[in-house]
Amino acid sequence: MASNLCIALILFITSIVSTTAFGPALYITDGMIGCQSTAGDCSTFGTPNNPALSCQHVKDACPDASSDFYHIESAGLYRKVFCEMDVEGGGWARYGQSNQGTEWNYVDEYNVEVTLDIITPSEVKEMMDLKYNQFLVQTDVAFQMRADDSVNPSRLTTRSIPWLEDTPLFIPDYGNDHTRIEFPSGIVDQVTCIPGSSSKCGQGGGLPPANGISGRFFFQRLFFSPRGAGSSALNDHFTRNRYTWNGSYYYVYAK
Repeated sequence: MASNLCIALILFITSIVSTTAFGPALYITDGMIGCQSTAGDCSTFGTPNNPALSCQHVKDACPDASSDFYHIESAGLYRKVFCEMDVEGGGWARYGQSNQGTEWNYVDEYNVEVTLDIITPSEVKEMMDLKYNQFLVQTDVAFQMRADDSVNPSRLTTRSIPWLEDTPLFIPDYGNDHTRIEFPSGIVDQVTCIPGSSSKCGQGGGLPPANGISGRFFFQRLFFSPRGAGSSALNDHFTRNRYTWNGSYYYVYAK
């Protein structure tokens, strides 16, 4: 009976129908309309035996659902995803790291070379596979990177929002004395470029124009290298290649 009802609904409805307490609901996935049983018993919804279509599906079907891991089956893929239900209306899949306060404590660092994995390749692949198109970045990290007049070897791997294109971010070549990039005030998914005595803003490396703001992105991987090949020192110090990455969490929310 439920199957016949679903077929009848598909014939007359071409948009997503919000779930109700019981009975079939319609969702559009990859342009195809399909039926999915609603939660019924919310205590078992989002489990292996009763997976949801998305974190938003869990939120719609069970408005009081807590932030937790849920099983998602969508676009032919089966995943266990952490769903954030308390941020910006809830229904977000959450990726990233937290509790990094003792690891991410680089402030005006000019000696230590470090590689930091922020979002794993498998997380990026999952975002692509599940075809998310809405993203929200939240972090308490303070970020800044500046360049000497020589080569700055630091390279930051980013993903554009919403297309998730691999877009490196760096301060290119020579002649970039005191050029620096940082988060604009109150923004954590874009950077601004501040020119120095000789600026590289807007000249490659994914940098926006001087005092301009980049497109939206999130950080995937960071390689900070004040002393790497091509850099130079002033009185044996690399202070003009210093960087700051200081905080405890970096989350990317997707739906």
